[in-house]
Amino acid sequence: MSDQRRLELIDENPIGKGLDAFRTLFTSVCSNRNVTFTACTLGQLSNEDLRNPALVLLPSLRSLPVSGLLISTTGSNTLRTDLLRLISAVASDDFDFDRIIPLL
Repeated sequence: MSDQRRLELIDENPIGKGLDAFRTLFTSVCSNRNVTFTACTLGQLSNEDLRNPALVLLPSLRSLPVSGLLISTTGSNTLRTDLLRLISAVASDDFDFDRIIPLL
């Protein structure tokens, strides 16, 4: 899939309010830990603090229509399939959260 087509699909399928639940939960976690809600302060949160918002974010992204339209850059599956694998990995006890901090 060309970069242009990927951009068109993303533009044609906006997220809208699809991430509101994640934003609310993540803001609450940061507030409870007295941490400012910025990317620079994510290192101050524990894995468990990051796991719960991630387990809200990833299914939210997976449920967006565009996730079933975008072809994965890692193979022939869609982004939706990759997100399902990532959800399973995040739920495990030995997941390295540094891998997904850019998503958060």
